[in-house]
Formats: sequence, C-alpha cells, structure tokens
Amino acid sequence: MVRRLVALLTSLIFLHAMTAFACETVTAQQVADALNNAQGLQSGLKSCSMAAMAMIESGGNTCAHNSCCVGILQLNLGPTGLGWSQGAIDAYRNADLQTQVDGWVQTANSNTSSWGYQTLLASYSANSPIDGYNVTGGTLAACEQFGAVVCNHNVQSLQSTGGCGSYTDGAGHAGGQTVCSWGQHADQRAATQNCTLNGSKSNGGTSCPTNNTTPGTIISPSPGNAPVSLPPNLA
Repeated sequence: MVRRLVALLTSLIFLHAMTAFACETVTAQQVADALNNAQGLQSGLKSCSMAAMAMIESGGNTCAHNSCCVGILQLNLGPTGLGWSQGAIDAYRNADLQTQVDGWVQTANSNTSSWGYQTLLASYSANSPIDGYNVTGGTLAACEQFGAVVCNHNVQSLQSTGGCGSYTDGAGHAGGQTVCSWGQHADQRAATQNCTLNGSKSNGGTSCPTNNTTPGTIISPSPGNAPVSLPPNLA
C-alpha cells in the first residue's frame, strides 16, 4: 500500500513538473527595458505608459492568462485573436519577459498602422493637441491595446468634439473605457511607478477615470481587427 502511494505521488509530481510554467514577476522598469530593447517596435510604444499598461493588464506576472489572452502584455492568442495551438500558447506563456515582448511586437505594430494611431502619433510627436486634447504615451498605448476600430472611432470623436466619445467596436459592444480614459489610467500609473526610459520619466500624471474596469486584452490585427474582449459588466 505504501509503495503504491509513493508511486502515485511520484507520478503526480512528475505530471506537475511537465505542466508547470517558468513564471516571472517583473517590475515596470523591467517591462520598460524590454520594450526599449524590442527590435522594430513602433517608437511611440516604447514608453513607461506602455509598461504601466502591461502592469495593469497582467499584474507583472508573465504567466497571467484568461480565456483569450496570455502573458505580460495579454496578447490575444485564442480563437478571437491569432488562433495559436495550445502547445504554442503554453510555450509563449512559459517564455521569459523579453521573448514575450518580442513575440508581441508584430501584433502591436500592425495595430499602430491604423489611421487613428497615426493621427495620435502625429499629434504626440508635434506636441499639438487634437481639439484641445493632449495626446500622451498612455493614449498611444490604449489605442494599440483596443485596436483599429475602437481607436479610429475615438479619434474621429476627438477631432469633432475634443473628447473620445464612447467605446465601440462595431460588433455590438459600446460604452466603458476609451483610448482617452484608459490612456489616462496608464499615464497615472506610470507617474507613480518607478520607471524611467532613456533617462526620463513618463509624461503621465493625468487623472484616472472613474470607471476602473480593466479590459484585459490586447487585440490581434487579423482578420482586419479582431473582436474586443470585454469584461462582463461592459459586454
């Protein structure tokens, strides 16, 4: 009986070892450094605000995951996103911080090709507000996070009213956070966290929105723009 119990425990330990993940708990500075070291990443996303977005999304845990999204930047690898196999998803989840960030770059850069992101980037680079609204690193990070449809909708509203309007993805989801409110949340987090990039602090410091629900997803760019994953109270 004892031998059987020992054998069973040995088998369980072996099975656990096979499925265990090499999780890292990282800081905002480590994420910012990984973003800065990611080759080819659009420069507007190399910010402490983007690092703050990652910390908000994942809590600084490289193994963070939900029904669609995985890793430090919550890359959508599920059926509504890149559609990876479970083996590939597990390998990404098990990867170190820099490898995860490097694997996120293609999706991130695809989202930054949208008209909305490019409009925000031009405003940010020129330090020229859009109808009185100051674009920040957090705005750029939120635009990338929500994807082209939401970002374009918000930027159109910015140009016409000076505000982001509402969250809408064109698929029946509306309300909740926008690139303005969620960007402000990232900026505020960046202003209070210990993070510098290229020797300077983030340009955050704007007020946090009253709706503090976290969307919890990075949107895949294919096909066109993947559906947004909303928390239950916004769906």
